[in-house]
Amino acid sequence: MSKSSRPTLTERRAEELRLAIANTARDMFVADGDTSATVERICETVGIAPRTFHRHFPVKEDVMGPLFRRSQAVIIDFLKNAPADADVAETLARAFTTEVYKRRTPESDRKFMTLMIHTPQYRLRWLEWGEQLCEPITEFLSARVELGDDPFLRRLPAELIVHTSRQAYIQWVDEEVGGDFSEVEALQLRGMKMLLVGLRAVMAQPSVPVP
Repeated sequence: MSKSSRPTLTERRAEELRLAIANTARDMFVADGDTSATVERICETVGIAPRTFHRHFPVKEDVMGPLFRRSQAVIIDFLKNAPADADVAETLARAFTTEVYKRRTPESDRKFMTLMIHTPQYRLRWLEWGEQLCEPITEFLSARVELGDDPFLRRLPAELIVHTSRQAYIQWVDEEVGGDFSEVEALQLRGMKMLLVGLRAVMAQPSVPVP
């Protein structure tokens, strides 16, 4: 990373504040069992004025953005540091679950994901999550799997991997069963294995000109 692209002290402090606000809102949502906590209540707990909140988040539903960005950063870092000879499907499955394993709060995480998935305004923000992951995933795959030269087909596996991860979380939430977080990793692993089998089968076929 070049010096000019590094965040300044002011930018780092602003992001730290956004993350503190997001964590406070998340804890309130989980404790309440819904997303009805007001901006004023969140601000009172954090110790800021509502105008400060809205300087960072135009609307309340944007407040989870810092948590989603942090999750993306954890995944990118995990893939970047993955051993070259590690199983590709297992590495992808663990990358998409490593953050929650570190927190060791599966029930809280499950309640949070339930709210994000089943509350329309927050689901829209959650569905936007992963847009910054496609390039790092493509880089990870290209060093381990044949992707070909077609720009569309090179990017498509990463898009499908992000979608598979989302579907694993949705399935985990909707099953409504107990247990530790290994359940969602197992779903991730099944999905990633299926994708990679399909990808390798397609790439093994002779290329067919597009009409």
